[in-house]
Amino acid sequence: MHAIQMIALGKKLSNAYAALCEPICRQYGLNQTCFDVLMFCANNPVQNTARDICEVRGIKSGIASVAVETLTAGGLLERQPDPQDRRCHRLVPTEKAAPLIADGQQMQAYFAGTLRQGMTADELAALGSLFGKLEANLRALGREAQ
Repeated sequence: MHAIQMIALGKKLSNAYAALCEPICRQYGLNQTCFDVLMFCANNPVQNTARDICEVRGIKSGIASVAVETLTAGGLLERQPDPQDRRCHRLVPTEKAAPLIADGQQMQAYFAGTLRQGMTADELAALGSLFGKLEANLRALGREAQ
């Protein structure tokens, strides 16, 4: 697989996911970034700090900050002090966000399930292994670029 094919596949995946997010975002009056931040916090209760959102999800800090403020002001997300580190705040979805999160998780399950159609358990295991290696190689590439 050539580099351009990898990039094109990533873009196609991103575009397909965004298209599935659009009706949910429209229904709840959110932009894509707010949706992504809320879903990240809901799906990753251990990695739910602003730093985690930026590092893991790849959202720039300024954009993530605006999304967190928007979600907090809308009552969908709240900041809770971290019991181990007072300098850190955990971003926790509120009860008001529950219907939106349920819709988002249903869409994410549909997206992932559709992508996995026709794949055997062995193929999925191999894909998981390959993704792990790609992520490790990307981290190494990132260190080289600095």
